[in-house]
Amino acid sequence: MKKTTTLSLLSLFLLGSTSLFAQDPTEFERVFYFDLEPVEEGDFVYTARNVVALKEYAKFALTLENNSTDYLLFKPSESSFKYDSGDRKVSLKPILIKPHSKKSKTMKVEGGDQFRQKSFSFEVDGVYRIPVDGTVAEAPEFKLPPNKNNFEQDNFKVVMRKFDASTREAKATFEVTYTGENFGVVSPANLSVRANHKKTGEELVYANDDAKTKPSVLQKGEKAKFDAVFHIDGRIVDMQFATMYLQWNDTFVESEAEKQDSVLLDFEMNEPLTREKK
Repeated sequence: MKKTTTLSLLSLFLLGSTSLFAQDPTEFERVFYFDLEPVEEGDFVYTARNVVALKEYAKFALTLENNSTDYLLFKPSESSFKYDSGDRKVSLKPILIKPHSKKSKTMKVEGGDQFRQKSFSFEVDGVYRIPVDGTVAEAPEFKLPPNKNNFEQDNFKVVMRKFDASTREAKATFEVTYTGENFGVVSPANLSVRANHKKTGEELVYANDDAKTKPSVLQKGEKAKFDAVFHIDGRIVDMQFATMYLQWNDTFVESEAEKQDSVLLDFEMNEPLTREKK
């Protein structure tokens, strides 16, 4: 009985000693951290997964979920890893998240050797809500084939870079520049084309058929290219010879950004996982 007790005490001592050694994370080549439960801030949800630190860098996967009817613009360069030795900024381009969708991006910091810590924080900053119900730039209809290739409406400068038309397809490529002080929301999926039935003269309207078209959010001086693609049965409209008119609808909207409060994510070392992966 005495021998069993001695062994148990010895085991406890060894376990305690092992735990003491883990007090210094730099003993491990890789330090893993606990994933965080999703953090909800209004219509936005922040999730952090796969958090790891090596001597040379630290990184994790940040997911931003947009549950609103507006756009979410995330500027990672305004966020930072926070250590006792100081803050370290992130170098990534802005990320646009459409309404009711989400995106994941790896947040990474490198340069130095201070990353293997028992705990650290990450401040998610630079999150902007871009309302879709801003001021619509009521651009005039644009004739195809064009008699001019550019126009200006409010704070949007638009140039047609290319136009091709065949019997069953017409495609126009545009470049838009936003010149205002707020944000320009460009949604090419909203545009349509007006044409007349070649036999009856009936007026017909068709939506942009470019499945790859994506919205853009622009700041002053920024540009975006987009396509307007239409397919109409040649028995109805022969687009190679027909006169058509682009209707911009709500393609160009100027909106004032609403910066969201920053969110602080705190990470703690996952000792069991770190030992397992050693």
